[in-house]
Amino acid sequence: MGLDLVEMVMCVEEEFEITIPGEVAETLVTPRTVIEYLMSLSKIKEKWSRDYVALCVMMIVERESGINKENFNEDSRFIEDMGMD
Repeated sequence: MGLDLVEMVMCVEEEFEITIPGEVAETLVTPRTVIEYLMSLSKIKEKWSRDYVALCVMMIVERESGINKENFNEDSRFIEDMGMD
């Protein structure tokens, strides 16, 4: 996992006040996989809706990738489609 992706994972952890294990972080290859992982956590599911979590994730991805959120979607791959490493 490259620096861009590590920084993005750290931002998600900070935003949602969680820790994502390294072996899980390596499986997060699209915004959708990040959102689905977050929604699998009872701490997140009990507190926020999927729409809110998705919006936060998309804003983090936009900020960390430098790509306008209009130019990617939940299924865009971080490395292949967005050029993050």
